[in-house]
Amino acid sequence: MTTALTRTLMVASCLMMTSGIASAQDSNCTLPLDDILDQAAEARGKDALAKLTALRIKSKHHEGKWNPDFDYRIMKPGFMIMTATYSDGVVITEGFDGKRAWEDLERNPEPVYVEGDAFKGLAQGAHSPIHLYGLHDMAAMGAEVSKTGCVTLDEQPYYVVRVKATFGTDIEYFVHAASFLVERARATRALHPTLDATQINIEERWSDFRRVDGVLFPFGYSQWDVDKNERLSWLEVKSIEPDLEATPSLFVKP
Repeated sequence: MTTALTRTLMVASCLMMTSGIASAQDSNCTLPLDDILDQAAEARGKDALAKLTALRIKSKHHEGKWNPDFDYRIMKPGFMIMTATYSDGVVITEGFDGKRAWEDLERNPEPVYVEGDAFKGLAQGAHSPIHLYGLHDMAAMGAEVSKTGCVTLDEQPYYVVRVKATFGTDIEYFVHAASFLVERARATRALHPTLDATQINIEERWSDFRRVDGVLFPFGYSQWDVDKNERLSWLEVKSIEPDLEATPSLFVKP
């Protein structure tokens, strides 16, 4: 395994979510989907989120040996660029220009467009309902959105909302039944698909919500192996703030 490949896979694993995991049903699950989406939107700060056009998140990624600094920038309607900077000076960049996904990697002589799982992961990073968008935005973006039931996880009650995006991801989001914040998401996927295609039941978790310009954002993030109950990686989020310098040209392949 090359150093460049290992680093690249770590960046992609923070963005990629694919097929959904079936959820157990709870008998008290009466709130309809539209009400769940409305309350989730209000919990985040719906009006303020609608006015937000671009966001910048700075963090440090922790997953074993390689712990790069991440600079993650997203802009409506569906742009994303992620820059990973390592302690030895190596910089890896990936992005989504609104239609195409691209990578600028240490192992490649020049940036390239990507397809398949890499495309899905980068597109998901641009359209995720966790930061610049909310679950209530997904249907208008062409996704199929449905309520699949309710579950209790770690003694906490959740509504389960499934989102099948037009670019191929199929994710179950867990909306807390009291706060209506999206705190978890599940999918069966490979952690590093280019290196190992083994499918794992992976859960993403969001916590430590703080208000920025009227919108609640999660400053806590981690990935877990559901079957083993082991943490796979986590982000040390440094800052989340509106991106006042972003323009569409920023997200174009170099």
